[in-house]
Amino acid sequence: MSQGVARRGGKIGSPEDMLKMLSAAGLKERIFFTLGIIALYRIGVHIPIPGVDPSAFMRHPELAQSLLGMIDLFTGGALNKLSIFSMGIGPYITASIIMQLMSVVIPKLEEMQKHSGEQGRKQLQQVTRVATVVLAGFQSFMLAKLLTNIHNPDVVITPGIGFLINTTVILTASAVFIMWLGELITERGVGNGASMLIFLGIASRLPVMIKNTYEAVQTGQSPMWGVVVLVLTFLALIALIVCLQQGVRKIMVLGARRNVGRQVFAAPDDYLYLPVNPSGVMAIIFASSLLMFPTTVMSFFGQRNANPGQAIVDILKTIPYIGTYFDALSKHPVALSVWEFIGQETTFMFSYAHWEHSLVYFLLILFFAFFYASIVLPVRDMAENLRRSGRAIQGIRPGRPTAEFLEKLLNRLIFIGASAIAIIAIVPIHVEQATYVQTLQGLGSTSLIILVGVAIDTQRQILTHALSARYQARGLFRNQSEKKEI
Repeated sequence: MSQGVARRGGKIGSPEDMLKMLSAAGLKERIFFTLGIIALYRIGVHIPIPGVDPSAFMRHPELAQSLLGMIDLFTGGALNKLSIFSMGIGPYITASIIMQLMSVVIPKLEEMQKHSGEQGRKQLQQVTRVATVVLAGFQSFMLAKLLTNIHNPDVVITPGIGFLINTTVILTASAVFIMWLGELITERGVGNGASMLIFLGIASRLPVMIKNTYEAVQTGQSPMWGVVVLVLTFLALIALIVCLQQGVRKIMVLGARRNVGRQVFAAPDDYLYLPVNPSGVMAIIFASSLLMFPTTVMSFFGQRNANPGQAIVDILKTIPYIGTYFDALSKHPVALSVWEFIGQETTFMFSYAHWEHSLVYFLLILFFAFFYASIVLPVRDMAENLRRSGRAIQGIRPGRPTAEFLEKLLNRLIFIGASAIAIIAIVPIHVEQATYVQTLQGLGSTSLIILVGVAIDTQRQILTHALSARYQARGLFRNQSEKKEI
């Protein structure tokens, strides 16, 4: 075997060679460990919350879809089953995003993240865990309260203060347990744990969506041509997502140069890679969360079918002093028509598949893409780091000119990437409406980007471990050959 590897320049030959090389870096153990955690997670998805009737959502799936459909998608149907894992990894993701945003405005958090090294990152991680517990407790209580308000059918068998406390504790503890599982995958498995659990939740719903689509075609609820068009649209969007995930702008960075006597020593030149879409899926998540916020709040207060536009108008009427004049003015025929138009347009802004909603969605994605990119890619810090290290961008002077050049270039890249992401987010909404296929609504832009992004990231990590195993194997075989020659 050692001779075969030496002759082929270290390439993996037979399956036996591959297995030994995978074992050399522990990749096989990491894969099996990840699969074991995934199996444990899927078992928890099927354990119902004590004191509820899981069949209620089974008989009325529109309840979960209309209330918290996106959360149910990310949890792999745990909310639809009223499982103890109904919170999923969501509280941890939300807490991580909040900590990342707060590090911009709170100097102590920024110091932990950038200047305190490994110890600071551990402290920030601990703060994130505490925030996860707080968010999980709040969301668990709100979900328990929401379940007690659902009647016809009655979801909660024995409502009361005991059910609220018991459910809040169970859901919060389960959310913390899922956070721990995600950290275990990141540390001892393959891929990012939190992303892997979200990927798993989305992927586990695909068979159900395919089955529902097949039944809809068989019963005539959805046309076959519509399914074909929608699938082709998804494939085209996946190709665009891959291009965005892999797309970078390379910038030549000259190595540091120093004079020693009459000789000039120069470090090797390198490249600075700027991503086309630095915000990833975060811009879509922020924009969709903001658009869903009014309807989500109303659903928590038992007004799931309330009109958001009319609700805003009613709130304006209740404001002291202003509300009186507003109410009197709204009774005028012209003003009444204007207020009705404003209320209707406001409703369309928060309604699925209207052009007003798509326009606001597009603008919000652009805004959050620039906002998030300014956090993860601070151009002034990048320019300062280049200046301190003695390096410079080819053709650009260090310092302020470098910062201006990077800012101008990043603005162009972010606009291109954010526009493409916005198109990916909006196109499935209108294609689903045009093709009369409603069984794949959960498989939207956010799900596609997460699926593709996590798959690419996991593939990179597996290839990295495999290459490390190959180099370890080559070094081992070389040492064995040297020992034999001696």
